[in-house]
Amino acid sequence: MTTCRLPLTTSHALDTSKRHSQKWTCGRTLLVLAVFVAYLPTLAAQETSPADVQEEQTTPSAADVEFFEQKIRPLLTAKCLKCHGPEKQRGGLRLDHRSFLIAGGELGPTIDTESLADSQLLRAIRYEDLEMPPNGQLPADEIALIEDWVQRGAPWTPGEQPAPAKHDAHTRPADDTPHWAYQPLQQLTPPPVQQTEESLRVAGPVVHPIDRFIERRLAEQNLVANPPATARTLARRLHYDLLGLPPTSEEVAEFTGCQSESAYEQYLDNLLARPEYGEQWGRHWLDLVRYAETNGYERDGPKPNAWRYRDYVIEAFNADLPYDRFVREQLAGDELSDRSTSTLIATGYYRLGIWDDEPADPEQAYYDSLDDVVATTGMVFLGTSMGCARCHDHKIDPIPQADYYRMLAFFHNIYKDIRVAGFKKTAFTLNTQTEVASPEEIAMHELRMRDHKTQLEQLQAVVSRCEQTVYASFSNPEKEDAADTNVRRQMVRKRAPDVLAPEELQEYEEALRELRRMRNGRVRGTAQALTIKENGREAPETFVLIRGNASAPGEPVAMGFPQILGGGTPEVEPLPDDINSSGRRTLFANWLVDGNNPLAARVIVNRVWQYHFGRGLVRSSSDFGRYGDAPTHPELLDYLATELIRHDWQLKWLHKYILTSRAYRMSSADNGVALDVDPTNNLMWRFDMRRLSSEELRDTVLTVTGQLNAKMHGPSVYSQIPDEVLQSSSRPEDAWGKSAPADQVRRTVYVFVKRSIADPVLSSFDSADTDASCPVRFSTTVPTQALTTLNGRFFNEQAQRLAERLHREGHHDERDFVKAAIELATCRPVEPAEVARGTQLIHDWQAKDNVSRADAERFFCLLTLNLNELIYLD
Repeated sequence: MTTCRLPLTTSHALDTSKRHSQKWTCGRTLLVLAVFVAYLPTLAAQETSPADVQEEQTTPSAADVEFFEQKIRPLLTAKCLKCHGPEKQRGGLRLDHRSFLIAGGELGPTIDTESLADSQLLRAIRYEDLEMPPNGQLPADEIALIEDWVQRGAPWTPGEQPAPAKHDAHTRPADDTPHWAYQPLQQLTPPPVQQTEESLRVAGPVVHPIDRFIERRLAEQNLVANPPATARTLARRLHYDLLGLPPTSEEVAEFTGCQSESAYEQYLDNLLARPEYGEQWGRHWLDLVRYAETNGYERDGPKPNAWRYRDYVIEAFNADLPYDRFVREQLAGDELSDRSTSTLIATGYYRLGIWDDEPADPEQAYYDSLDDVVATTGMVFLGTSMGCARCHDHKIDPIPQADYYRMLAFFHNIYKDIRVAGFKKTAFTLNTQTEVASPEEIAMHELRMRDHKTQLEQLQAVVSRCEQTVYASFSNPEKEDAADTNVRRQMVRKRAPDVLAPEELQEYEEALRELRRMRNGRVRGTAQALTIKENGREAPETFVLIRGNASAPGEPVAMGFPQILGGGTPEVEPLPDDINSSGRRTLFANWLVDGNNPLAARVIVNRVWQYHFGRGLVRSSSDFGRYGDAPTHPELLDYLATELIRHDWQLKWLHKYILTSRAYRMSSADNGVALDVDPTNNLMWRFDMRRLSSEELRDTVLTVTGQLNAKMHGPSVYSQIPDEVLQSSSRPEDAWGKSAPADQVRRTVYVFVKRSIADPVLSSFDSADTDASCPVRFSTTVPTQALTTLNGRFFNEQAQRLAERLHREGHHDERDFVKAAIELATCRPVEPAEVARGTQLIHDWQAKDNVSRADAERFFCLLTLNLNELIYLD
């Protein structure tokens, strides 16, 4: 069948318009339509499939065939076919048969049979527009050979048939076989295994169903799993994985005493019941849903009360809210028959993305925000990247553009357009606030309001007193000039340094700054939450937007599910009269966690596995499509997914099931034989060591120094950020808030998340990117990390706090001081040699560098907070 496509130039014009989100003027639209109409008669002649190319080469001479076989085929094989051959077709292009060169790839024909000298292949190897090969230009003599060959008409050996494609993850297979991710879940039984004597001796017997799947794969490669980790290693692993905090020495001792399997399981139950579990696993979820408390862009304005969504997530994990209910509450919590304050807060999920509060093209920005919802929902809940299909059929996965807009139709009613005062154009709001205050919260709010008013009055009194002192120094003409209030204020502030005493001037300037900050952050109204709200019970009609452009609507589409997952246009069940909403999101949420949808359970099981093992059974945890990674253990993935559903989607059950496996309790030590066979540990012969996350590292330092404030919930707090960082803001004095010292040392999950400013400790250690869903944090090793931990203010201040803690607890003797410091940091007994080295180091600093004992002890505490044993987890 003939495929009609826009010519490259027109497609590019449309693409450019979309990328810059600029609204088309009528003239530009007519111009593009005129080009399209003028070109329309030739579109039917365009063919894009190599199989359909009918152009035949004239019979080449024997000399041309010899030239091709001797000079050109070896060159193509060596330099081109790795990326453009039967096994891989980057850009949809193959170069292993003449028909493929004529057909070309995504950028059109590679050989221009009508103008050979203008062929794309020649421009690419000359580096005129494209640069091929990308790893370095061909030598001049090889370029000359290809030029000669093309000028001869690109002759090929007559009668040769192209090899069948062996499609990889970057290409869409030609057949209609469903991709593994879209196939129904398999009801599997763990396979039987026959352990070798070595496996039994080293790793222990295989009992757990998870280990039977893993052992089978290891046996196929004649590999043996690692022996169990030590009790201290496993205790740290469990505490960080479930709580995000290190164990105390008493907890390590308690865990070491867990000699039986039942005692181990009871220890797990105790950890899962602790409130810190919700803080740790809630943070994982916040990564996925692009959680931040500001809008991004230049002004990066606040998202009021976004913190309530964070607290909802923490409480949901602690309560072991079934995952299917967790999904329904976030996608349609306002439409549920048993909706509550909690389910309303859950819909804040929709409001967490970036938002342009002054868009150049409000209509395009409206669809950009809808795209944020569709793309995030696809990745987070379905492990599917939908974004590509906004502008065209998905290039890799079987997702037509119409399916993208059919899915968008479920959410098309959630953003309410408003008219912005002072603007002729229409804008829209995302910051829908809903009253969620309980009587107790209203009382607390009124108390905060009174406190806020009192503080403002006190600050204003200081400012007025100082300004009156300055005003008294004015001459009569100056007082006449200062009749205007604004002029007077400017004159007073300019004269203040000459009139006020230094202490009074400092008091005046600090009062001004604090007054400005409190007015900008003034308390508004009663308790509210950032939630969703629909326009009404009737949703607007949805159209396929040509190339994703809001000004170019195409065919209308009805809401529906992706065809690859069964498709269909569902019927909405009417909602109760007191719910002014369309009910579409409820329909979508119910379909999403229906046991017949194979993706929801696979995706969440894979994420839980990833956060326990450092990577998922599918490494591309938000992309289960053809471009993503195939599962290393597909049967195990399906087994766990079906078991999760069978256990009513309870995530705490899944944690315990995984953590009782032999695979989780393995050592992370190297094994030379296994490392040679499986260097990336795909077969899971060992546990992968990892570095602590940025939040875990900061919280660990505060725990070791005894400073961590365990208070839960409530408005976000502001950690101390260096002035140098704040100066990067357009308004440094208003860029960051100031919390009480006790609040500055709360867990990192409660620190305010601002898109334009990041705490250096967190950013240096790879905190989540908040502009989009963050499924994986890549662990980097860069010099700025050492500069942060050795020279940064936070680590140096905490080193002082650690020294103070040690003396407060009675560790005044130097050897005792060193021993206690290392034990706190590493959760293990300290060897005498370590104590001797640490004591000698403190003595050397004092004797050789003329450092006081107090400073030497502080330096040692700083060194202790930099130990790899503290920063890395085995």
